[in-house]
Amino acid sequence: MKDATDVGDTGKKERGPNLEEILEDIRRKPTVKVWPHAGRALGFGRGATYAAAARNEIDVIRIGRSIRAVSASLRKRLGMDGSRQ
Repeated sequence: MKDATDVGDTGKKERGPNLEEILEDIRRKPTVKVWPHAGRALGFGRGATYAAAARNEIDVIRIGRSIRAVSASLRKRLGMDGSRQ
């Protein structure tokens, strides 16, 4: 995993997992973090991700202040479950 000091193609510091790591987590975990996992996988920014979750456009589970995205729904939406949309 890259650390906060790694610089990507944009010249900005990258934080958190890369897309490959995010997709692997979506494949193997029942839920993932709304940001960055669900948001980056869907191509959303942080604000758009949380707004989509608030509008129930991303299937989420809320426990207290924690918001987790349901991986099965993400896999279906991303075409990772073998089905076509």
